[in-house]
Amino acid sequence: MSTDERREDWVDSTDHVVGKSSSFAELVAELALSYADECGPDPRLPLVEQIVAGAVALLPGVAAAAVETSDRDGGLTAAVMLGDDVVRRLRDAQNRHREGPLLDALHDSKQVSVMDLSIDHRWPLFAAEAREAGVMAMICTSMEVSGRSLGVLTLLSSDVGFGDHAKDTEALARVVAAHAGLALAGARRVGDLSTALSSRDVIGQAKGILMERLGITPDAAFAVLVHASNRTNTKLRTLCETFCTTGVLVDVSDARCRRTP
Repeated sequence: MSTDERREDWVDSTDHVVGKSSSFAELVAELALSYADECGPDPRLPLVEQIVAGAVALLPGVAAAAVETSDRDGGLTAAVMLGDDVVRRLRDAQNRHREGPLLDALHDSKQVSVMDLSIDHRWPLFAAEAREAGVMAMICTSMEVSGRSLGVLTLLSSDVGFGDHAKDTEALARVVAAHAGLALAGARRVGDLSTALSSRDVIGQAKGILMERLGITPDAAFAVLVHASNRTNTKLRTLCETFCTTGVLVDVSDARCRRTP
């Protein structure tokens, strides 16, 4: 979908909401405040969890929600769930049948809505299991940051049409998905940075041990570690962690590298 099409779709949705007793702006503000008020002040609670909890607490007709991503095999995995049993059951059904609105939203990077699973025939096998689980409507919204899809925000309802709040919930789902996408992207960046810093630290420790034992320069110590990593087909960080823990550097014949500190 082009940028202009996305903008027109967004304007159409928001126009439907503005002017109601609970305006679009008020609902967005209430949702933002809920990250602290509804979900508690605990700073250890990841923002994406607060967003999902806020969606269930505030969005019209929503009984359960999840932020879900794809695994290496193209199936679904839940990063965050609220209403675990029903969310997990619907996720497993889509993975098993390889059909469903969440998979379509994930693969096509769009919002997919189904307002009555009893009459919608796009995913017959999945729809039957969803109705058995008590779910009658779903809104699945792709989360995109800088043109990259990070997953899907899924909203579930036990009422057809989200209790006559379909348009309102669809519009607000886009806002929640945008927040969740940014939170997830931020969490991944922090995770990548933490991993990088941790790797640099353990590699530095391993270099220091080799420098002390062999009386060599930092560059020479690093070259020894890279050589051992390549010869043993072991990731450099894993090799260094083992070396720092055991004192033994695999595939190096020098006795001074093999002895335990």
